[in-house]
Amino acid sequence: MESNAGLLRWLKVPFVYNLFQGVVGGNALRRKIIRNHVRARPGDKVIDIGCGPAQALQSLPQVEYLGLDINPDYIAFARRAYGDKGTFVVGNTQSLRGDSRFKDADIVIAIAVLHHLDDEEAADCIRFAYDALKRGGRLICHDACWIPNQGAFSKWIMSRDRGQNIRTEQQFRQLAGKTFQNAHAWVNTKPLRIPYVTIVLECER
Repeated sequence: MESNAGLLRWLKVPFVYNLFQGVVGGNALRRKIIRNHVRARPGDKVIDIGCGPAQALQSLPQVEYLGLDINPDYIAFARRAYGDKGTFVVGNTQSLRGDSRFKDADIVIAIAVLHHLDDEEAADCIRFAYDALKRGGRLICHDACWIPNQGAFSKWIMSRDRGQNIRTEQQFRQLAGKTFQNAHAWVNTKPLRIPYVTIVLECER
């Protein structure tokens, strides 16, 4: 489930989304996630689920990049901004399940995606990633996460997120464990310039 009430609806506009990410520290955090966890090598095939305006491309080496997003404005922006540096497709993991382009990937990333999905949709997304990966390939998810004894202001800010399916670390582990036998998680309590908590899931096929 996703909330687009009030000012949140403006985040569907690529320019506004990019500006907001810069202000709160989201762009720097994305670079850190890509450097420390994605660890893509030149020539890798990388699938970016919920790619948004494809900002991940700014931090990746020269890879075979496939980005998908349900927002056609994000995809149009990515095509204008990055041209032949990647393939950008409107759709989600359900509508693109039979698309042969989304196979034999070295890495699948899903940054700030799962908290927009209910449990059934999130499980389908993770299964899509598993099926898209070659053996030894990795899924990297980065998402908002509840923790015990979380500060009231942090909880208030996170409760206003567009994504209304924020989970605990244990819930994320259980979700990933339904599909991947090899999964690790890291929680970050100070990832942004605003009070927020995130988790990184790294799953290997």
